[in-house]
Amino acid sequence: MTQNVANLSNIQIPKGYSLKRIQLYFWLGLISATFLRLIIIADYYSGTLSKVLFYLGVVGYLVFFAHRYHIATRRIDVLKNLELLKKIEGRIPLSENDYCGLQYIMWSLSVSKERMNYLVIFTFSIIAIIVSLALDLGIV
Repeated sequence: MTQNVANLSNIQIPKGYSLKRIQLYFWLGLISATFLRLIIIADYYSGTLSKVLFYLGVVGYLVFFAHRYHIATRRIDVLKNLELLKKIEGRIPLSENDYCGLQYIMWSLSVSKERMNYLVIFTFSIIAIIVSLALDLGIV
């Protein structure tokens, strides 16, 4: 058990990303989401424009979701490698490295723009459906 604890203390805690990098990925996700929602409207006017929006949106999403996957993996790795859930459930005293791991996870969650991204995607999806229906029904 002592050897296991010693190994846990050598685990590197990831460094957080800069605010500029966080904002870059946030905007990439929003722009990609917007492009994919605009396809419905663009297709009404131009097949070529809708294809351009499709490719830009999908490529943007590939980069955005690869980044989100990386972030989620880093958080889970800290939890698993430090056995934080097990320690908290067992009320085991935490080491300084454990606190650093928890701080990283809490910081990462607190600066994440994930919820705002979901809200905007949801809103733009509703708007795209309404505009598309209006175009299909000849209201606009």
